Amino acid sequence: MKKLALLLGSLLVVGATASAKEAVVAPVEVSKEVVVVAEPVVEVVVEEAFRPTGYIGLEYRAYGETEGHGDKIVMNEQGSTPDTTQDTWNRGANNRARLQTTFGIQMTEKSRLEGRVRDYTNLESKSDSVTGLGKAYGTETRLRYSYKHNDVLTSRLQYRDEENDSQNFEYMLKYTAYQNKDGLLSKVVLAPSLYHSTAADNGGDYLNTIGLDIEYAGNLPLGFTWDGTLYLDQNFYNKSDKIQKGANSTTDKEFVVTWEMYLYRTFELYSTENYNLDFNFEGGYDAYGFNQYARYKDGIKTADKNSYSLYTTLNVSLKYQLTPSVSLNGGVGAEYRNWDNTDESSANDWRWQPFAFAGMNVKF
Repeated sequence: MKKLALLLGSLLVVGATASAKEAVVAPVEVSKEVVVVAEPVVEVVVEEAFRPTGYIGLEYRAYGETEGHGDKIVMNEQGSTPDTTQDTWNRGANNRARLQTTFGIQMTEKSRLEGRVRDYTNLESKSDSVTGLGKAYGTETRLRYSYKHNDVLTSRLQYRDEENDSQNFEYMLKYTAYQNKDGLLSKVVLAPSLYHSTAADNGGDYLNTIGLDIEYAGNLPLGFTWDGTLYLDQNFYNKSDKIQKGANSTTDKEFVVTWEMYLYRTFELYSTENYNLDFNFEGGYDAYGFNQYARYKDGIKTADKNSYSLYTTLNVSLKYQLTPSVSLNGGVGAEYRNWDNTDESSANDWRWQPFAFAGMNVKF
């Protein structure tokens, strides 16, 4: 029995020792943190290559007879010559038409070319040596090249061939002095300029001007906007008799101030995805001129120092977007203006003149 007890005890000791060894040598799991290092992301910006953009516009505008105009010739009692007492205001300035072509090309990020050609014709059925009816009014061409130096400074070169075939050239440096898009005053631009004009026959009859233009624009209550320009010009003429400033005196230079101010408002009448029917208002001083001297001819005063043309234009226009880049437009309206007498002291004869227009615009 003692031997059996010793054997059982030995087995227990051996079993316990084996269990203890397993506990000691059991593997221990060690948790490890895995740190992932993100590689830097390099963003590559690819600028699109510049592509020239622009537009071409075409408009035909026809004007009817001005209300109460003096184109009708009244003969004297003998019927041999025109009556010298008849009202001849705005004579010969009616039933005309204008074909206008415009274009603009953004050639580079900083340079732009724009052009406008206006061809005036007379729609009267006959010509008259007294009124000048039937005479073609001629063609006016204007070209402008602009170079943007930075966000506030732009140079502009302009060439014009006028209806009477005189020509002029102008260089202007435009400085944007103030900008506030939605303000009562939204923009002020200061633009010193040099101007040279030659007569149609290039016979040495020219005008040189050193000027400063002050352009402005802004927003008014009820959806109206306004803009305009104040022109400050010192004119130099090549002949002393260019201006007869008095009954017996002339001058070859003059300081002139010209003021333009316009109001605009568009009322949308109807619109869809492709159509827009609008009622448009425009009016203002076009322009108000303040000359240094009055005008005389053969010792008789012919014009005041100051003169103005005050007008209002109303029209209904329809625009149709044919494609994303092609639009058609047309409309009818009338203009109310002191057409013929613009002297400050005697301006009168405000009358309506109807007109109609149609055109198209293509963007590319």
